[in-house]
Amino acid sequence: MAEPHTIDDLLEDYATTPVPQNKTHNGWRIGMVNGGLAFAVPGLITGLEIGSALGLEQSIYAFLIGGFILSVLGTITGYVGMKNRLSSCMTMKFVFGLQGANIVSLAFVLSLLGWYGVNINLFSEVAAQFSMQLFDYAPPIWTFDIAASIVITLTTLWGFKFIERVSSFFVPILFLLVAYMLYQSLGYVVNDTPTTSGITGINFTFGEAVSAVVGSFIVSVVLMPDFSRFAAKPKDTVIASFLPFMFISNFVYIAAAIAGLAVVNADILVVMLTLGLGMFAFVLLIASSAVTNVVNLYSAALGFNAITPHWSEWKIIIAGGVLGAVMASFNLLDNFTGFIFSLSILFSPVAAIYIVDFFLIQQQKIYQIEHLNQTATFNFHALVAWVGGIGFAMMANNDWLTLTGIEVCDAMLITAPLYFVLKKFTAGSKPQNSTHSL
Repeated sequence: MAEPHTIDDLLEDYATTPVPQNKTHNGWRIGMVNGGLAFAVPGLITGLEIGSALGLEQSIYAFLIGGFILSVLGTITGYVGMKNRLSSCMTMKFVFGLQGANIVSLAFVLSLLGWYGVNINLFSEVAAQFSMQLFDYAPPIWTFDIAASIVITLTTLWGFKFIERVSSFFVPILFLLVAYMLYQSLGYVVNDTPTTSGITGINFTFGEAVSAVVGSFIVSVVLMPDFSRFAAKPKDTVIASFLPFMFISNFVYIAAAIAGLAVVNADILVVMLTLGLGMFAFVLLIASSAVTNVVNLYSAALGFNAITPHWSEWKIIIAGGVLGAVMASFNLLDNFTGFIFSLSILFSPVAAIYIVDFFLIQQQKIYQIEHLNQTATFNFHALVAWVGGIGFAMMANNDWLTLTGIEVCDAMLITAPLYFVLKKFTAGSKPQNSTHSL
């Protein structure tokens, strides 16, 4: 007779252990998870704001360059996850040190809960308007916050396999709705000349626009191992990265930019209703916010589990759902483009560091989880390189010094060689805690 399963067994998602080979998936299914994020309200707002500030032609260039950067980075970070079968936060323990990684992981957890709060708030506002349209009555916003958080938390508890199925179901539907919005926009005259500060009152340079595109998905890219650890083969990491970051997200950005320039309005819901989506606009915004938050909560739980491995993953997910609902009470969209720009220069150096560590320092040797307790408490080389990359990107943003004119590229171009030099040519830089891959 089989042993009875505990709740921890049923909800096992390998938060702190390698994913077994028999639990892997193909790249298309993994790519759909991040593909669902592209249809979220923040993604639509990003396309609308950049299109408004730069005009259609320049914004398309910004979308394509940013998407390519994200896709290449995602492929490389995804490969690291596929080879090691570890979550990103567990991987960072080998790179940044046992306690150093906790600093990075905490930053990711807070940013993910911030995204969670944004999407819950948007979900609730749209749901309230939907309720008013249908019943001429809407309960208080906080009731939607609580209800949405409960549903999202329960969905997240089922783990990656269920999240992948939900995303695969919703992405084609959301694609059709955005495609219809784009089709309706073609009946309008699109003014390709940006105003002084755009429709939304925001003004930024081409480099800042590219960085904002990168920032909109940089957390997903750095946390790509959370999903690519389930990838069966290296080619699956390429598909799982280029599908959402280069193709799906750019389709959404360009459609939103065209729609915003056509209608000349900053409110994405008003834009959709003006273009004739009607009730489907509410469905798109509500469903996309829900799918996005499931992924946000899942990654936040993995990050916190890496910091406090003695907690059960399901308990962390529930606690994260509660904290995310609290975050929804804050207005986090006051400076949306500034928020995602900050994410780009804060987290892109992290990707550069663990790419250099795995490919150049460790020479693609697999991090062994049983050797984790032998890892240093802090890897100061990584922490110094991280701060250095952020500092240089900030100088570039202030026009003090730049390499490419694109802040996120400057951050990575400084961080990668800085970490390599510090690690390779100082004492104690020999690869440890790893074995050759097969």
